[in-house]
Amino acid sequence: MAVVRTVLPRKGIIQPQHGDNYEADLDTNWLTIDSSLQDAADVQAAVAAAGTVSTWLTDRGTSGVISGFDLATSATLVPGLSTGVLYAQGKRYAPSSAPSLGAAPANSTSFVFYNSTAGFYYNLTGTPASNGDAFLGSVTTDSTHVTAVSAATKVFGQIQVTAAAAGNFDWSHNLGRAPLGVLIYMTSGGALWFQSTKWDQSNLYLVASEAGVSAEVQVW
Repeated sequence: MAVVRTVLPRKGIIQPQHGDNYEADLDTNWLTIDSSLQDAADVQAAVAAAGTVSTWLTDRGTSGVISGFDLATSATLVPGLSTGVLYAQGKRYAPSSAPSLGAAPANSTSFVFYNSTAGFYYNLTGTPASNGDAFLGSVTTDSTHVTAVSAATKVFGQIQVTAAAAGNFDWSHNLGRAPLGVLIYMTSGGALWFQSTKWDQSNLYLVASEAGVSAEVQVW
């Protein structure tokens, strides 16, 4: 009897030969494998259907500096800025050379943000102009110089917190948006825990068991 082999249509699997003692159920098994087995084209189609990483980051509200983008004082109104990696509107921005921010407003403390379409900008409120803008920190100027800078908390950054007294208190997280999550790692005896309102765009709202208790608080 001639050997008959079938090449299945999706993945090119070759079925065993037909002939004596051939079982029809085996054909069904191979067809199931052929229809279920994924290849690169299937993965690409699934990604296209589910959305991209940028879509996921945007949906989750994740934005901010991952690393670098350190601000520096300056002899002019243009602060120094290093290279780094950030996400804004779900898009990764990682320039190969240090970008220029342009001049900051004189005689003020300004907050520095990055928008994936508009680029860097300053404002005096500390509130981003658009959802998903990345916060880099603040710069303080006199009439001609950048005299002081303060870095934003990195995404998955840690904040050192020490309670001045027992009871309720608030602490700036400096993330530039409301955190998606917060973890408290105690570094002393006693305890810190959250108030009924845990956090907002600016602060963490905590309770201390006693004065002087401290913790590393991770935000993202």
